[in-house]
Amino acid sequence: MKSLHKLGIGTLALATFATACTKDFTDTNTNPNISKDIVASMLLTTSQKAMVDRDFDWFYEHYQFLMRYMQYTVSYAEGNNSGMFSNPRVNEYYHAFYTSIGRNLVEIERIVNNMQGEEKTRWSQVAAIAKIHKVYSGFRVMDVNGSIPYTQALTARSEEIMLPKYDSQETLFNVFDDELKAAIAALTATGSFESYNASTDVFYNGDVKKWAKAANMLRLKLAMRLSKRNPEKLKAIVAEVMASPAGVFTSSADEWKFVSSNDFARGGNWNAQGSATRGSRKLIDFMFDTQDPRLGLFFKKNEFTEATFNRLKTGGAFPATAVYNPRQYVGLPESPDDRNRPEYAQLFGVKSYEITEGGKKVTVSVDTLSQFQNRLFDLGSDGNGNGQYTQPFISYAEVCFIMSELAVKGIITDDAKAWYDKGVTASVKSYDAMANLAKIVDYAAPTDAAIAAYLARPAIAFTGTNDEKLEKIGIQQYLNSFKSPWESWGYFKLLGYPKVGGILNRTDFMVGGFRMETPRRWPLPTTNFNQANRDAAIADMMKSGEYGNSVEDITGRVWWDKK
Repeated sequence: MKSLHKLGIGTLALATFATACTKDFTDTNTNPNISKDIVASMLLTTSQKAMVDRDFDWFYEHYQFLMRYMQYTVSYAEGNNSGMFSNPRVNEYYHAFYTSIGRNLVEIERIVNNMQGEEKTRWSQVAAIAKIHKVYSGFRVMDVNGSIPYTQALTARSEEIMLPKYDSQETLFNVFDDELKAAIAALTATGSFESYNASTDVFYNGDVKKWAKAANMLRLKLAMRLSKRNPEKLKAIVAEVMASPAGVFTSSADEWKFVSSNDFARGGNWNAQGSATRGSRKLIDFMFDTQDPRLGLFFKKNEFTEATFNRLKTGGAFPATAVYNPRQYVGLPESPDDRNRPEYAQLFGVKSYEITEGGKKVTVSVDTLSQFQNRLFDLGSDGNGNGQYTQPFISYAEVCFIMSELAVKGIITDDAKAWYDKGVTASVKSYDAMANLAKIVDYAAPTDAAIAAYLARPAIAFTGTNDEKLEKIGIQQYLNSFKSPWESWGYFKLLGYPKVGGILNRTDFMVGGFRMETPRRWPLPTTNFNQANRDAAIADMMKSGEYGNSVEDITGRVWWDKK
């Protein structure tokens, strides 16, 4: 576990103490001065830390599985293999929700709920902000597991429920929505309220108006998951969101994100595996061909510079008539079977050239593939200098693409193209800001002219049939989710893009000539003490016929992910 100060939010030793020493909660319930300090300054910050300090998730889940499922990257040098499709060592966020994230948030709500009269009203916005964090984290766990303990979870201290039931996804979408509506009502109410100290809120610095907007956008985000199961409920929530006094995101200044200090996300499990991963061929080709301004923000150029080419040519590796190809963005084929195709064989390894220099034979090795920009993920790589790490939770661009999709489908009357263009522009500018703060190699800010030219390209421009427009929206959600691969996985399952044979032509995963389904969920974790409730939840999920033949069948689908 990393030390708390690495978040750059001050001394948090007391927050850790408040989490570990449960006997102190008895005292705080009888001493309002102490309880206020703990609620406002300790418990929330500790949960926020647990939400962003996720190095195990990155190393074991995102780098090795999700970024490869989503074909952002490919294992190097062996290529992707059949092990991708077995049950991996993942799903750590599930355990974190019930320990380091959720218990403090529930305790904040409990303390405020135990207050009386005006004091309870005064502290209601504090509880509302805690509730938003709880819904977001609970949703992330539910989204990939299906049924989970929630309504009875984390209440052993207050209600002595030791064997919590598992709530179905259908139930949880209603519970989450009700909790968010209540939070928004509290955050948009008039009156005199206590608030979080800015130094203890790493996301919005205690800005209640921004938290209200974030809750409203979280309602919208969750509602989109209902598009296949309950479209009428989706429409009703959208109407409420659009009419809400909380408002919607109007710029990147509104987005829910974390920006670290210089001493966060360095080495260890944050290691972006530059030596074991390369960019995906189809993605890099698409971004290169469309001149996507984010290409250099996502991926690094390979080592085949013009100076290297001239050296090799002078040394006899190339004929005198050879001409340098200036393209330095090259990806690796995605399918496991591609490793064995002769035309790709040379890509799976560093190229070596024998040349003559100064009358001696010399071997020059050149990596001709593109790594992704390691410093977006690990500030300890590529020079180990100062930099800041950014993790989006809900971005303005994501909201823009949701709005565009809703407009195309006629659910809202807004201009779909305007939202789409704003989303693309916001995504480019947000990644530009991330890359600049992280101090990626060869950083160059995209120009407004480059963004305008990109938006005019046939594969990108918001033209064509509604199906083509929806595909372009899905592709942009995919590109915008590069720094949040769990979001990309969710949108891939929800929208179906990128698709095989599509505008951005996804590759089928083939192993030994057989097509492998991309996994769609994680196995519901085992439990040592609540097995009967878990077994009942699995049996209930299997009734749909889409969950799979067993809990281990990760190509099966959770409730919202209807075929």
